[in-house]
Amino acid sequence: MARPSKWSEADRRHAYERYIAGDNAAEIARDLGASAATVRNWVRKGDWNTERARLRQSPEHLEAEIARLSAKAGEGELTYAQTVQLSMLQKTLDKMRKAKPQPKPRPIVAQAMREDLLAKALSDDYGLLPYQKEFLQDESRYRVVLKARQIGFTYLIGLSAVLGMAAGRDQVIVSASEDQAKLVMGNILHHAERLEVPIEEGKDREVRVAGARATALSTNWRTAQGYTGDVWFDEFAWAPRPDRLWGAVTPAITRVGGRITVCSTPFTPGSLFWKIAENHKGQWEHFSRHKITIHDAVAQGMPMPGGIEELRLNFDAATWALFYECQWAEDGSNLLPWSLLETIGSPEDPLEEPGAGKSRTRVDRFGRLALGVDVGRVNDRTALVLVGEECDPVTGAFTGKLRVLRWHELAGQTFAAQRAEIANWVASYPIERVAIDRTGLGMQLAEELAGDFPSLVEPRAFTAALKERLALGVLRLAESHHLAIPRDPDFMARLHSVERQATNTGIRFDAPRDSRGHADAFWALALACERSFPETRRAAVEVW
Repeated sequence: MARPSKWSEADRRHAYERYIAGDNAAEIARDLGASAATVRNWVRKGDWNTERARLRQSPEHLEAEIARLSAKAGEGELTYAQTVQLSMLQKTLDKMRKAKPQPKPRPIVAQAMREDLLAKALSDDYGLLPYQKEFLQDESRYRVVLKARQIGFTYLIGLSAVLGMAAGRDQVIVSASEDQAKLVMGNILHHAERLEVPIEEGKDREVRVAGARATALSTNWRTAQGYTGDVWFDEFAWAPRPDRLWGAVTPAITRVGGRITVCSTPFTPGSLFWKIAENHKGQWEHFSRHKITIHDAVAQGMPMPGGIEELRLNFDAATWALFYECQWAEDGSNLLPWSLLETIGSPEDPLEEPGAGKSRTRVDRFGRLALGVDVGRVNDRTALVLVGEECDPVTGAFTGKLRVLRWHELAGQTFAAQRAEIANWVASYPIERVAIDRTGLGMQLAEELAGDFPSLVEPRAFTAALKERLALGVLRLAESHHLAIPRDPDFMARLHSVERQATNTGIRFDAPRDSRGHADAFWALALACERSFPETRRAAVEVW
């Protein structure tokens, strides 16, 4: 009597589906808890190789395999053998397309419409710059763009999305922030109107044009599944959990013959965007590549009032190289390295403007709200940073973790306007403490606010000793992961600008002064967090 098999029919069926999808016998065996020899025996007896070879004659099957392996690569799970397999599959697909072009997955009418609109967009009258035209004509299915800020690429995404919708494909746009998503949607509407494409619906998060839909998704990978179409990852280097996001969204292309475009300014080396842009270990060979620095853009005709050198004055050297010269983040004497800022950056979840019902609901998740104010008038800016301590959703107890809830800068405002703005924040949020710089020109504003809110306002004199205490306190909070900040490049750049500077008397903490200020947002954050520094949880804070 034959011994019953350890493996059920369902196990064999699962193994078959995995093998046909492209997994090898060793991977399947490991997941099943079987030996590789057992799975290879199933492959031989069932003649699965013949079936897999037959399916690989279909471009659709190859595309599905490539998308599946690309998703694995995004999650950091690709083996060397799979990297080679991915490259071979892409080459096979490319040869197949050249030898026998496949019918396009869109109607002839839609294709003709798309080509007509593309011709209009490429005409001199439309006003695109050479690097924008070059990208628009790149028909690769996988594209990556390493770019400088403010060179008109979000504008180009809007135009490309309209062309994709005209061709009959939905557009799935994953933006790094709410503001960025609204900007892309606005550009889609702008180009649709300019190209005279019928607009059926226009919202902040969804636009319908020419019978197709563009959807702006958040960077929450848990809610980013279930969509199909061309996929755009906008400012991908700044997205939280990019590996999970990549795995959740990339399957959107498989059923509709869509394309994936990944674009961003650079951030830290080692990130998923860095791996794609740099073709790490050859795993991303199937992407076409575009790189546009601010120098490239200006050389190709992008207007730059005042010139590059004037723009350069607004940034420290490290931030300039990162934002405008497409160089990956490096750190020297900076107090808060980019790598540390990345670890404490949270998905943007900004509060609504004061008075909106949504803002009060979100503030209720936090307690012990503190407002830090660093005062500026002419050369610097006045920065306001609102910080709250997270509450346990079940017990309501404080967790000890601080989060930046809102930040804002006032440039060139009168002291009366600044006083009114701070009073508005105090009226709009349940703030328990306002710490304000009273050094130099800030003295009058600090005294007036202390008179307006005597139980809330703490004027603080910025001595060298206090600045050292504040700087090291923020550093300790960040290193212990007791501080969360918006994943906002501008805010992060303000924090990154503070440096350790050697002097004859020791080390001082400061930042180069530029037209954006003097690390004002950093000092406002430090003032707001001061009561939560480890040593001040036990000792009283001295008020000057």
